[in-house]
Amino acid sequence: MSSAQAAPSDSPIPATSKPLGPHEVALFERDGFVIVPGFFSPEEIAPLHDACVADPSLGGRLRAVADSDGNAQEVIGWTDHSDDYVGMVPRMARLVAGAAALLGKPVYHWHSKLSLKRPHSVGRWDWHQDYPYWYDEGCLWPDMLTAMIAVDEISTANGCVQLVKGSHRVGRINHVQVGEAIGCDPVRLALLQKQLPTVPAELSPGDVCFFHGNILHASSGNPSDRPRTIMHCTYNTIDNSPFITEGQEHHAYRPIDVVPDDAILAKRWDTVFDRHSFTYTGGAEGKNGYGYKIINRM
Repeated sequence: MSSAQAAPSDSPIPATSKPLGPHEVALFERDGFVIVPGFFSPEEIAPLHDACVADPSLGGRLRAVADSDGNAQEVIGWTDHSDDYVGMVPRMARLVAGAAALLGKPVYHWHSKLSLKRPHSVGRWDWHQDYPYWYDEGCLWPDMLTAMIAVDEISTANGCVQLVKGSHRVGRINHVQVGEAIGCDPVRLALLQKQLPTVPAELSPGDVCFFHGNILHASSGNPSDRPRTIMHCTYNTIDNSPFITEGQEHHAYRPIDVVPDDAILAKRWDTVFDRHSFTYTGGAEGKNGYGYKIINRM
């Protein structure tokens, strides 16, 4: 995780009761991901779970992009640091400190997303790495990771994320048009899957899987009767702020107003997502900024 310059310091991070240590760092560097059970308590996850069950369209703001077969995959993202639940979670000390420990440098919030698979939905996320999209947005180094937080019970039965263990070590792979979507070069994907194991990230509510920006991952549809909701919080190292400035203001480095670990249970948030400002990235010809076809906007 080299850099041409020293990282500036961010705001002090309050002490966390859930620090990640050498064991988690070693697993992350070896495998490209590390699963931390019980990183959030069921009580901390319950407000988001209940809000998504009560309003699975997030007030009509959820949008859908096409998978390779043209099926809807529902997702919504944000970069704002609000006092709503969804704006506060990415600022929690345990996540910010955990990301910094795994990447070995101070970090800032790149963006977050909610990825929802409703029961009996067929949309999937095709095989991809995350960093190739962020590379195109001006991040010089792959010093980025995502904290995948389970909101529901997540298993292979309802479309959990699958990760190709150790694939982050291959570096950035070219991503190409795959049917209606954008995904990993199929030839290189097939060769890597012959050499490396694919691991399902089966999680209980509150478990977190931290995964590297270059690890190959995908998820299937959800044929079950249960929803599959995940919150993704992504972090970039401060010295890796995009060198492309036009159009990347929302991804440029901003200090994080880090909140203590008890912020959720102490109810320092106002609403779950009612007043939150979500990011709707559009582009030419009905595609979003990453080249995915937008098939509806609710």
